[in-house]
Amino acid sequence: MTPTRPHIDNAGSYTVTQACDLLAVSRRSLRRYEAAGLIASRVNELGRRKYEGRELLKLWMMNY
Repeated sequence: MTPTRPHIDNAGSYTVTQACDLLAVSRRSLRRYEAAGLIASRVNELGRRKYEGRELLKLWMMNY
């Protein structure tokens, strides 16, 4: 049974904490996905990682 798709705005931008909560994964897992090239992030002006909604949806669809 496929879990319910999380409410992720395709055009939204999410912090690491928000991305982990939406995808139900740990920070460590999210970093591993990024290191493997499965998801991309950008660094904002404060030096914090942000993930685009389309990237999170892509990762969620790969897992389910």
